[in-house]
Amino acid sequence: MTQDELAKMLDVSTMPVREALLKLSSQGLIEASPNRSFRVIRTTRKDVEDTYWQHAALAGELTRRACENRSGPFLKTLAELETAYETAVESGHPADITSANTEFHRVINKAAASPRLVFMLNVTLGFIPGALYSEIPEWGALSVNAHRMILSAMTAGYAKAADQAASEHVHEAGRLLIAVLEERGLFNNQNS
Repeated sequence: MTQDELAKMLDVSTMPVREALLKLSSQGLIEASPNRSFRVIRTTRKDVEDTYWQHAALAGELTRRACENRSGPFLKTLAELETAYETAVESGHPADITSANTEFHRVINKAAASPRLVFMLNVTLGFIPGALYSEIPEWGALSVNAHRMILSAMTAGYAKAADQAASEHVHEAGRLLIAVLEERGLFNNQNS
């Protein structure tokens, strides 16, 4: 599709369309052609694995730093959020599950006091369909267990164990998502 076609379809000038397309191109989501047309790049299994590898490394490091910075009020809040997550999973409401999970990890990321790493983590989140997890039946129980492990390591002050628990939590999410995407045929006819 060309930028002119998109601009016409969206009823806007070509300049904002061109800027958006160039940004998507720089993110590796679309490919620009010399004739001012653009093509969406297919997501491969390797792309998803790479995204989760990056996310796991960042989440683990942020969790380690949060553990090193932990305080009584932080641990109390984290325990309350873990309980809220369990309640959300029991309720089965996707929006509540997603919200409770996001808040649990947001508090950890904030406690890490590493805004640059949080920014980089958020970049990876842009490639991860977070709301999809609430549709995966196994995710709730697995995530409850992961949150408990993270909280336990945090409470004990085991920064390395907290890092590993958070990293494995993300890797497990990636494995589940890849299985769902394979089931839905996203990677059909791909070698990666």
